[in-house]
Amino acid sequence: MMTGMKFKKQGFTLLEVLLGMSIMSVMMLLLFASLRICVQNWNAGEKKIAQVSQAAIIQNFLQSKLHAAVPLDADFLEEPQFSFQGEKEQIQFVAAMPASASRLGLQLFKLSKKKTAREEGSELLVDIRPFFPQSESEQWDVEQVVILTKIHSIRFAYFGSDNDNAIVDSDDYVWHDEWHDRRSLPSLVSIDIELVGGEIWPQLVVALKVNGSSEGSGGGKSDPSFGIVDGKFVSI
Repeated sequence: MMTGMKFKKQGFTLLEVLLGMSIMSVMMLLLFASLRICVQNWNAGEKKIAQVSQAAIIQNFLQSKLHAAVPLDADFLEEPQFSFQGEKEQIQFVAAMPASASRLGLQLFKLSKKKTAREEGSELLVDIRPFFPQSESEQWDVEQVVILTKIHSIRFAYFGSDNDNAIVDSDDYVWHDEWHDRRSLPSLVSIDIELVGGEIWPQLVVALKVNGSSEGSGGGKSDPSFGIVDGKFVSI
């Protein structure tokens, strides 16, 4: 056995340790940067999905209700008028709620834009009340719901003819900013919505199912499920 031999101990120099720690720091920095980008992309995707879902839900509500709008005369009001009234930022129509809803019968829907001081932009309000009063002593149950916030602009437009006669030329059908003092429904209703921040929803164009107070005036037919005959309410 060699007693005079000296063994050299293996280890890292200070320079090697510093170099390894520097490489590890760079790797950790790149790793956390990648994770941060992934989290940001995930949050952006979740926000976009929520926006698309909100737009789909609200547009489906507007489409289903407008498609079921019925032409009626509100002769019992203080100021008798046709049930459908439209403006640039407001629309009123009559439609039935689904059987699963607690509000049965024909309801008067009024959609309007309202400025709010609580947050930036405006709100889209829906007022719902029974079209026919239950009794003279009973108060009408009016419900107001905010279905959309942070609205920069909303615009309703109405496609139809100015001529209420039975024979209407196709050239008479144009887009209108308002629909007042008519005896029939418009053929189409378009809705354009822009939110605060520049987000623009796809234009929604709804074809109304019942059009006109008789078959000759617009090709519409009476809908017995709602008790509508020739544009008038009939108790079934």
